[in-house]
Amino acid sequence: MTDPLLQTDLYTLVKGRHGHFLTNPQDVYMGRSILNYGEFSEAEWQLLDQITLPGMSVVEAGANMGTLTVPLANKLGRKGMLYAFEPQIAIFQLLCANLALNDLVNVQAFNAGCGEQPEWLPIIRLDPAKQRNFGGIGLEHLTRETNTRVRIEALDDALDMPALHLIKADVEGMEVPVLKGAAGLIGKHRPLLYLEASKEHAPEIISHVLGLDYEMWWHLPPMFNPQNFFGKAENLYGRITSKNVVCAPVERKFTVKGLRKVTGPEDHPSNWGR
Repeated sequence: MTDPLLQTDLYTLVKGRHGHFLTNPQDVYMGRSILNYGEFSEAEWQLLDQITLPGMSVVEAGANMGTLTVPLANKLGRKGMLYAFEPQIAIFQLLCANLALNDLVNVQAFNAGCGEQPEWLPIIRLDPAKQRNFGGIGLEHLTRETNTRVRIEALDDALDMPALHLIKADVEGMEVPVLKGAAGLIGKHRPLLYLEASKEHAPEIISHVLGLDYEMWWHLPPMFNPQNFFGKAENLYGRITSKNVVCAPVERKFTVKGLRKVTGPEDHPSNWGR
């Protein structure tokens, strides 16, 4: 890690590839990556950079601390708009801090999750001082007996948008409920979709998206970037890759060079070569 700009009991401020980030050293993936490399999942951003243009409107479900929100909002510019949803309270605070640190007035942030219908769910306040993967916790793991609740929004009800160009969702298995709650927006605007698709949830995601008359391609961005911003040669993540899908309406005749097309619900990278 380069010398931090600020160090508190819980958080560290660094200047990374895409701007200033207040980050939690106890976050074993996003936080650790920003601190050690000055970036997180740069290959994922490079894909998003290819499929977005200034002036677009984008929804990000599961924005976390904003590692991809910040460069995406910068790309969209003042004429674009990004709607970022993050249900975890401590992580939402980091997201808002990073939006402010980078002067991103074209982002509307919601301390909420996205789902099929509007509702309130009980949610545990995660302790930011305890080490964990803060980006790998689904709402089903957070709903316990507690006095704290979080709003779950159906995008169709939460947003009245004249245009929608992309929905990005990394919501730990709730991708299909997010899409069901955005059925009206998807039917009206036919946006691109960029979704996490873990092995457990991929069959449901693929079946649902194909049913929307979309085409899909696998995108497997590695966690480690040898050309990382801080120039660190040590790979802390080995061969770990994310399992995502890029999806486009069939009528757009969209092409993604270098990516493998999804063939059906049972198609998953973990099954390749068997």
